[in-house]
Amino acid sequence: MKSNYENIKRLKLSIQSALLGAITENMRNIAVDISENKIMLYFFINGEISEDDKENISIIETEVIADFEDEFDIESIIKRVDYPESIILEHGSSVFQRQER
Repeated sequence: MKSNYENIKRLKLSIQSALLGAITENMRNIAVDISENKIMLYFFINGEISEDDKENISIIETEVIADFEDEFDIESIIKRVDYPESIILEHGSSVFQRQER
């Protein structure tokens, strides 16, 4: 089994690849976390979360799943946090943060 550090590196590379061309204007922040046998993907959305948002996130999740096969359970959490409300990241680390003024 790989070290947690190695798995975090793999996860960050995986999510960066999955996000190419997939980030929409209402995505404010995307974060990841990994522990034991679970990967968590956190999506912070500005405005109402549409079916298109859910489908897009499902595609991102599927690409990450493909990189980790059966090693981990993967769960996505989608939270609505409208600008200018602050995003509070309780776990993991950000892999995308949109510019906000």
